[in-house]
Amino acid sequence: MRYQGGKSRIAKQISKVIKNEISRRQIENFQTDSRSDKEQCVLDRESNLTLVSLFCGSCSVESKLTFFTKKILNDKHEYLIELLNGVKNGYELPDYISEEQYKYIREHKDKDKILTGFVGFGCSFGGKWFGGYARNKTGTNYAAQSKKSLLKDMDTLRDAEFICMDYRDVPLPDDCVIYADPPYNNTTGYGKEKFNSEKFWTYARKVSQNHIMFISEQTAPEDFISIWEKPFTRTLDVNKNNQFKVIEKLFVHKNNLKYIEDVVA
Repeated sequence: MRYQGGKSRIAKQISKVIKNEISRRQIENFQTDSRSDKEQCVLDRESNLTLVSLFCGSCSVESKLTFFTKKILNDKHEYLIELLNGVKNGYELPDYISEEQYKYIREHKDKDKILTGFVGFGCSFGGKWFGGYARNKTGTNYAAQSKKSLLKDMDTLRDAEFICMDYRDVPLPDDCVIYADPPYNNTTGYGKEKFNSEKFWTYARKVSQNHIMFISEQTAPEDFISIWEKPFTRTLDVNKNNQFKVIEKLFVHKNNLKYIEDVVA
């Protein structure tokens, strides 16, 4: 689904890095000389792992992490979580949204929160929350496009638990892997409140003492190490000339580097 800051273009690569790293760590932890025994132990072990995503967004990365049998996917945006739970429970999304419908839904957000979540992101330019009715010169049907993408991702998320709370309040099971794709530093969240990156990195240091935590960001404090990166171009608004290049990275805290070797992107 169209979603500002979403990772749909690099989701497969991020999920592969996480999968490879989890497998590598599991193999290192098994005291046996048999490679086949280690690999079987890893498969058994991974089947019991829980994925906790702190800022799940449109779940483009989370939907690719299929080796987790349990997923707890959180986002603070109420309408987004209403949408994800609604689709999970069989809500029928529309195939088309007119500009008039878009404006009406924008002004009556609580009438149907599931539909509002879909239109607010999936039918807006660049996936920005009610950032303007999406259109182009070729007449692309953005509602149909977003619906198809969301339903495809939801195929692997039918058993996921979607919750809506502050990331610091999300429960962390003992045997879990954490993925975080926080709002970029110096940007605002869905409302007018600016995201506090300093508090996030403090939280990340704390939980990295007991859990493996992967963080998608462009920059990080010095004690967080990039284990993968990918440059690509983003479009800021409807003006296609207003583009900028970024390098998306995947970080772990230095305390999580004990078993890291070369990561193949």
